[in-house]
Amino acid sequence: MDDAEVIRFRSKIVAGPGPADCWIWTGAIGDDGYGRFWTPTPDGGQRMIRAHRYALALVTGSLGDLDEFHVCHMCDNPICVRAEDSATSHLYAGTAFENMADRAARGHHNQQPAAMFFRHETKQHRAHAARVLREHVRAHGYDPEAVATLLRGVTVGQQTLF
Repeated sequence: MDDAEVIRFRSKIVAGPGPADCWIWTGAIGDDGYGRFWTPTPDGGQRMIRAHRYALALVTGSLGDLDEFHVCHMCDNPICVRAEDSATSHLYAGTAFENMADRAARGHHNQQPAAMFFRHETKQHRAHAARVLREHVRAHGYDPEAVATLLRGVTVGQQTLF
């Protein structure tokens, strides 16, 4: 990870103003709803890395440090890249078992009622929702209320029923 690459990565992040806000990835989003970042390979090609993995690698010091781990989101937002060496980090390295246990505890399976963004959606729905959030942040900046509304899966400007 060279300086130019890190600068390019960070240029694609819009950080929320609050101490608990997500840092939204505004770069490419894959068909699975997760951010994507391309880095050069020694042979002159490119390698795709999920943006949240790259973000955590900036904290750990290298992508190799994460080879054996999943990068888990505490915020349930697949385009969040808030990785810090502190309690405010939204990302952490965990084993496959820890990732699945965390997923189940947060209701990321079809037996739980949907209460948060991305919980019961197909990859296609998750990708669409991530892109809507990204486009809103690109166009309007980080508005905490609008971001929270989009994370709940409600269209900005939509009236509540009650």
